Amino acid sequence: MDVDSFIRAHQAEWQRLEDACRGGADALARRPGVEISETIRSYLRVTTHLAEARSRYADPKLERYLNDLVGKARASIYAVRAGTVSGFVRFFGVRYREEIRRTAPFILVAAALMVVVVFASWGWIAHSAEARLGLVPPATRAAIEKFNGNRSPGLGASQGLTTAIFFNNVQVAFFAFAFGITLGIGTIYLVVQNSLMIGLLAGAFAAGGHGALFWGLILPHGLLELTAICIAAGAGMRMGWSVIDPGDRSRRTALREEATSAVLVVLGVIPAFLLAATIEGFVSGTAVPHPVQVGLGVVVWGSYLCFLFGWWPGRTRGSASVETPQRRPADLIAR
Repeated sequence: MDVDSFIRAHQAEWQRLEDACRGGADALARRPGVEISETIRSYLRVTTHLAEARSRYADPKLERYLNDLVGKARASIYAVRAGTVSGFVRFFGVRYREEIRRTAPFILVAAALMVVVVFASWGWIAHSAEARLGLVPPATRAAIEKFNGNRSPGLGASQGLTTAIFFNNVQVAFFAFAFGITLGIGTIYLVVQNSLMIGLLAGAFAAGGHGALFWGLILPHGLLELTAICIAAGAGMRMGWSVIDPGDRSRRTALREEATSAVLVVLGVIPAFLLAATIEGFVSGTAVPHPVQVGLGVVVWGSYLCFLFGWWPGRTRGSASVETPQRRPADLIAR
């Protein structure tokens, strides 16, 4: 293929990438998530075109054009220029919410599974003395009898507790996602295991007459924490399902594409875990009245759901102009 044929074969994609990046990071961040994803893939393809042009064609004008285009696209996608922090936030917010919507069916499956297992095990343990004797250790039953709704002072300082809780939750989320490679079986097992633990404790506390105190201790941080775990589990299930039903893609391609998007979903729950750990370390089980603790947890949880599925700035597509490039694909053909 000579240089003119090379340009004709790829000039349409170069033009699309140029148009997508017109306006910089702010304009790109306002595009729908599907268009952002396609822009990123186009950027990666054009970088290979640049490498090919350098290695096969001795054409300084073509190299200069592609180098400028790749540089402009990189700046728009990664917001490396000064003053683009707000653009990055909008970019992440729009892209993240788009991926959350694509993952939503799997998140709902994880949440439904968790709710069913928690309530089933809660009712079973609460109403079966034999189950409590077999599943609740004697030390735990003794601690439940003495429970007064406050956190045990033996758990240590709030700062250290927050750090430990945060890293434990991130680890659970990572495994919930990573086990998706087992076609989602490992992810489902992890969700069931954690749900059984919650249901077992809830039933034991209910049988001991402290059910309300238990939920008063759990809900302030648990609503946000369990939601984030369901999101991570949903990302794992989405990755596993791509192997089961890849659509018109090869299984390898489907797994690679879905895993890349699912990683973004998992990374997005880290701030939620940090906030949940802070609430658990400094609010849950303290002298703050239980209604205030639960109310704070509900407000934070509701705000998080609004961020994921409700209003977020930068949703509308806007237009911004930048300097017209010195050389366009058509100019290269007509030289």
